[in-house]
Amino acid sequence: MKKYMNPRLWIGLRATKATLDSAKFILFYGKTLNEQRAFTLPKAVEILEQEEFDNAKPTVIYIHGFIETMANESIKVIVDAYQTRGDHNIIILDWGELADGNYLLDAVPNSVKLGNILADTILDLVNNGLDVNKLHLVGHSLGGQMAGYIARKIKDKSCNTIKLKRISALDPAFPPFYPGVFVKPLNKKDAELVDVIHTDAWLYGAPASTGTADFWPNSGKTLQPGCPKRNYKMLSENDLCSHRRSWYFWAESVARKQEKSFPSIKCKSWNNFKEGRHEGTTEIAYMGIDCPLNASGDYFLQTNGETPFSKGMTGTVYEAKKSKT
Repeated sequence: MKKYMNPRLWIGLRATKATLDSAKFILFYGKTLNEQRAFTLPKAVEILEQEEFDNAKPTVIYIHGFIETMANESIKVIVDAYQTRGDHNIIILDWGELADGNYLLDAVPNSVKLGNILADTILDLVNNGLDVNKLHLVGHSLGGQMAGYIARKIKDKSCNTIKLKRISALDPAFPPFYPGVFVKPLNKKDAELVDVIHTDAWLYGAPASTGTADFWPNSGKTLQPGCPKRNYKMLSENDLCSHRRSWYFWAESVARKQEKSFPSIKCKSWNNFKEGRHEGTTEIAYMGIDCPLNASGDYFLQTNGETPFSKGMTGTVYEAKKSKT
C-alpha cells in the first residue's frame, strides 16, 4: 500500500508577513471582469445590500489555491464561466497575500485561521438574509481544503443547526492533509454533498476518495491529456498543468448551461472502468456543477486534451490511447 507521502512539500519559499485583515470578498456582476466590487470581511454583509446582488439566485463563493492572486488565469476562467451562465451571484475570496510564502509554515496555517473567520462571516451573512440553502463553496487545491474547514466551523459555531448544502473541491491539496495528523482533510460529512474532482492525485492533489462523490477523469492522476511531460520544476506552468485541469473542467461545466457536461460512470476502480465493469447498474453522474445531489461513490470518465474537454457519453467508455506510428 502506498504511504501518504509527497516530497513536494514546498518548504523552500519565502515567508509571508500577511495579516488576516488582508483577505476580502470580491463580488462580480455584469458581464465583464471589470464589473466588480471589493468588501472587507467585517463588512461582507454589505454585499446583500447591493443592487446587483440577487438573493433569489444561488450564490457561489470560490476560493483559490496556494500562491494564486486575483490576477491568475483561474480567477478569470471561473468568473467568466459564471458570468456566461448568468444565473449565480459570484463571489471570489481574495486571500492572495495569505496564500503566499512558505506553504507548510504560512499558507496552510493561514487557511485554518482565515477559515475560522470566514465561518463567522458566512454565519453573519446568513443571519442577515443570505439563503444558506443556495450557498455553494467551491475551492481549488488548498482552497478546496479550506472550504471543508469553513463548513465544519459553521456547523460547530451554529451548534449543528446549519450544514451547508454543497462543497465542490477541485483537486484538493495533498500535503499535509493526508494522513491528516495535524490538519483534518475535507470529508463527506462537511456538507450534504461534497463532490471532488481529482486530476493530480498523489502529487499536488488528494491521493484518495475524500468526498461524497469523487470523480476521477483519466484516472485522476498526472498526466492529464493535453498536458506536457513534467519537467519537475516545482510550481511551474508545466508542473501544475494536471493540477489546474480540475478548474478548467469545472469552468466548462458551468459555462455550458444548455448541455450537461462530463457524464461519468460509477466504478470501484480505474481498472474496472477500463474493463467496462461498472458498479451495479450503469449509473451516470455528471462531473461539475450538474453533479446530482444524491451522487455517492467513485466515478470515472475520459476527457479530451483540449477544449471542449467533455467527450459527452463517449467519455464513459474507455478508449485506449492510440500509439504513435
